[in-house]
Amino acid sequence: MKKSYLINRDMYKNIKRMDHRKMENFLEGIYKEGVKDGKAAVPGVDISEIEKAIKGTRGIGEKKAADIMREIERKFGEENVNEKRNGI
Repeated sequence: MKKSYLINRDMYKNIKRMDHRKMENFLEGIYKEGVKDGKAAVPGVDISEIEKAIKGTRGIGEKKAADIMREIERKFGEENVNEKRNGI
């Protein structure tokens, strides 16, 4: 069984020769790619569905539902919440 390496021999040699700044840039690129791949692998949450579930819960009125949604927007960032609400 052949091993699959993430870096080849040439890349390994280049990494060994990197200075501090180049290594930081290289690792930052790897990190950003990992974050992008991780976000793509996790399904998004539709905030409007959460809002419907909260409003449909017995004992939670309009005021309490609005308070809960305000906290959700504060916690997860209004920009992200609005993107999910608009289907972006």
